[in-house]
Amino acid sequence: MKEHFEDNIFSLIKALHHTKIAMDYFEDVSKEYEYGAKQVMLNYVTKCKWILDNVRHRLPEEILLEIDLDIRDALFLDLIEDKVIHFSNSQKETLENIIDLMSKGELIEITDTKNHL
Repeated sequence: MKEHFEDNIFSLIKALHHTKIAMDYFEDVSKEYEYGAKQVMLNYVTKCKWILDNVRHRLPEEILLEIDLDIRDALFLDLIEDKVIHFSNSQKETLENIIDLMSKGELIEITDTKNHL
């Protein structure tokens, strides 16, 4: 009988999220090759998929929906991270505040003060 993972779900979800990102990038890289390198990349995709599936089978049903929602848009979130990494500390704080408000259901209005139409 397989052991079930129930403790430290936050870190486990993050690990699965990053595994999904790796899988998506390996798949993307494989499209640039035709033979040996393509097969190597696709083998990495298979290994990532094995990790995702193996861990999923060890999780309670109620957590699987959260995981599926998190990893569904893994590359989108990675794209956001690539942009935010270049923000100043002040910009990061502002973004964090906006995200906190949005996660609480608040309506956020953004006004472009430079381009008045």
